[in-house]
Amino acid sequence: MYEGTAKSMEGVLPEECYEQAKNEGCKVEVVWQDGDSSAAKAISLHHPAGKVYKCGGHVGRAHSNNLKEVAKKKEFSEHMKSKYKAKCPEIETVKRKCKQHRAGCGCISDSFIKRTHINHLCCLQQCINPDDYAQRVRVLSKYHVRDIYNWDESGSCNFHPARTCSCKK
Repeated sequence: MYEGTAKSMEGVLPEECYEQAKNEGCKVEVVWQDGDSSAAKAISLHHPAGKVYKCGGHVGRAHSNNLKEVAKKKEFSEHMKSKYKAKCPEIETVKRKCKQHRAGCGCISDSFIKRTHINHLCCLQQCINPDDYAQRVRVLSKYHVRDIYNWDESGSCNFHPARTCSCKK
C-alpha cells in the first residue's frame, strides 16, 4: 500500500505506534514534534490527556523556509488571495516591483529572513510561559519589526532596553 514512499506513512505510523503503546498500557504525557499534525491527531485519539508541543527550532526553520518561498514570488498565490481577501482586500492587486532590495523597500530580503529567525529564537529563550510567548510575538510583528518602540496603552518594546543616544535625540 505504501511501496516506495515514506511520506505517505508519516500519518499512518504515529497512529499505529500510539495505539500499540496504549494497548500495552503506556500513557503518553508529552510529545515534542516538528509540526506534523498527523502525530498530534494520533496523540489526541489514543492519549487524550497527552500534550503536544512543537520544537522551536523546527518551527523557526520552517518559518524561514516559508518566507524564502514567498520572497521568490511577485504576487500572492490564488489560495492566499481567496483566504485573506475579506480581511485584506488589497491582497488581490499587490505586486512586488522591487528589483534590488534596499532599506525600506518592503520586500522579504535575506537579511529580513535572518532577523525574523533571530527574533523568534530570542522570543523562545526569553519567555517564561506560552502566554508570554504569544504576547511577545504579537508585539514583535505589530511594532518592533516596524521600528516602533513605544505605543499607546503604556506599551513599550521589551526586546531590548530603551537607550538614548549620546547625542540625546
